[in-house]
Amino acid sequence: MTVRTESAHLTIESPKTACGRCSCIILYSSEKCVLCDAALEILHSVISDFGLPINVIRKIDVLNDDDGCGLPLPVGLPALRICQELITGIPDMDVARGAVMHAILNGCFENCQ
Repeated sequence: MTVRTESAHLTIESPKTACGRCSCIILYSSEKCVLCDAALEILHSVISDFGLPINVIRKIDVLNDDDGCGLPLPVGLPALRICQELITGIPDMDVARGAVMHAILNGCFENCQ
């Protein structure tokens, strides 16, 4: 009797942005993060000001998920990665708005509006 041991390797590619990133906005959080919901509310407010849908936010649980981007995880939570900017802690509304504006100027969200 011959036993064949073959394995299939299936690569599932997640959708990429126009610039090749895995997401324009990533919220790093955890179940145990007490400030992450407040950061998410601020982020929802900011992106709605620009008319962006909520699905532009990729939420990553740092304890259970890999971000799929190959980026280093932030040291503190909550943390937001908006295009090339990393914001840790509860974001100031104006800082978050400025980061989203820079992302729009860099061509992020072209297929989202």
